[in-house]
Amino acid sequence: MVYTVPTRAASAISFSPTYLHDPASSGVTADGTRLKWAVTFGQDLWRWGHKVVAHETGHTFGLPDLYSFTGATHQYVAGWDVMGNIAGHAPQYLGWHSWKLAWTRDAQVACLAAPGRRTVRLTPVERPGGTKIAVLRISETMAYVAESRRAEGNDRHACSAGVLIYKVDSATPTGEGPVRLMNGSRSATPRTGCTGLDLAAYAPGQTFTDPDGGVRIDVLAGGRAGDVVRLRMF
Repeated sequence: MVYTVPTRAASAISFSPTYLHDPASSGVTADGTRLKWAVTFGQDLWRWGHKVVAHETGHTFGLPDLYSFTGATHQYVAGWDVMGNIAGHAPQYLGWHSWKLAWTRDAQVACLAAPGRRTVRLTPVERPGGTKIAVLRISETMAYVAESRRAEGNDRHACSAGVLIYKVDSATPTGEGPVRLMNGSRSATPRTGCTGLDLAAYAPGQTFTDPDGGVRIDVLAGGRAGDVVRLRMF
């Protein structure tokens, strides 16, 4: 893997593209070695700094863009993951992505994949240890995920805190909403610099339901240590 870092004066490179090798092509070879992953940093590096490195490196590990290639740019996850709005207030990788990267172990994932119910105590994704995500699997490619978020660590400037609930569809291409956040605070007024979707975290007493998918997620409790959710599949 190669990082190309031009000087600040390289104004012709406006943004930072990631190169991923296409196995069907001859690709790029240097000194007899085939390069499969590379990032060329552009002017955005000098604006967003380390977040650009985190975002583009995420692509080399297989993470998609969570912002939209068409329509409203940040309609899917707003600032809740550095793969979305890189200028967002809560750039911690979603728990789902952390699991894909193996930073979250299988033992830290609670899953419900058949009709029934399960109560899960979640610890904030910004901290080590504990159960990180609760997953309701509804098909081969789709699932609902709940995780606990707190305004600390990478998320210390988060616009809201509580339970983040989102739908994952691994069959949806990058830039088309493979992850879509459910909004638990539609009527809230965001503070300056935040958007409505940045206030999406659910609080104790709130419930998310998808009648078509046959799922329900109840937020039972919350506090400094994390949140308690109840998963139901009908």
